[in-house]
Amino acid sequence: MTDEEKRSILGKSIVPNLYYRLDDYKYVDTSKDRVLSGIRELDYNTKGFEMGCITIWTGFTNAGKTTVMTMLAKKTIEQGERIFFFNGEQTKEDFKNNLYIQSSEKKDIVKKMFRNSCVEDVFVKQEKAVLLDKLYGNKIYIYNNEASRKIENLLYAMEELRRTQKIRVFFLDNFMQIDMKSDNIFQEQTDIMEKLRTFAVNKKVHIHLVAHPRKIERFQTRLNLYDIAGSSNIVNKAYNIISILRVDTIKQDSKSLEKLQKQLLEERYNINEVDTVLEILKTKGERCGLVGLKYIKELKTYVEAAKISRVEYEKEIYNKGDGLPW
Repeated sequence: MTDEEKRSILGKSIVPNLYYRLDDYKYVDTSKDRVLSGIRELDYNTKGFEMGCITIWTGFTNAGKTTVMTMLAKKTIEQGERIFFFNGEQTKEDFKNNLYIQSSEKKDIVKKMFRNSCVEDVFVKQEKAVLLDKLYGNKIYIYNNEASRKIENLLYAMEELRRTQKIRVFFLDNFMQIDMKSDNIFQEQTDIMEKLRTFAVNKKVHIHLVAHPRKIERFQTRLNLYDIAGSSNIVNKAYNIISILRVDTIKQDSKSLEKLQKQLLEERYNINEVDTVLEILKTKGERCGLVGLKYIKELKTYVEAAKISRVEYEKEIYNKGDGLPW
């Protein structure tokens, strides 16, 4: 008899065991359940996105957070999962168009001029859209933005889809779009994060949560853990925290760009071949570090930047006069 059946009969909660003896349960030698990003270096560093966890994504305005979320959604579905998407700022039509563009090839793209202006919109051809409707139609569920955005409503929808559609991966873009109902914003953010974490842990799902940075110093170019807007409890309850940084937003010939160039080189990326950087600020996986991405403008998506060879790496180090790190 399950605990739920016992509760139904007894009309009260069953108190769980407060402790176990080591030989009460078996040693497990199977891999944890997870989904991958499809970006090899990111998957190595984080050990993938394990079920029962939350990953926070942050970055400056226009850093590419929504683009990365859409890319991850596509990669998640390719692994046989269904997904839930909460788009706080993006319309359902824009989400569908961006997903379809990312899922196409250049030959599938069509550009349309708005009236007799210089404004250009990008779409996929209708025949491609029909194919993608069949591919994604029953695999993606999008929250209705016309409904209340209270955390209770959001979690109700998430639980219903988890139970009825077996959805295990949830995208919430973004945290600040969840309705707050009290004046104590920090406390409410803490409560919301605790509810999301409890849902992730108890239901064995993974939540990708976009969180904006707080207001920072004018000349700051990179974020740290303490730059995420809201209560520190948000950071503490996340399994992974990843910042998204566009290289072209850093001033040329600055100390910040020089430092980033050196750190990317240590990861064997040539900064001239990198458009965007994923900086892993926190993980319980393998290690923190930088992952270089290349932006494919026509398809509005990213691929991992190519790494330089060990020979090229050693040559770069010698040329800079820094010596080898080993």
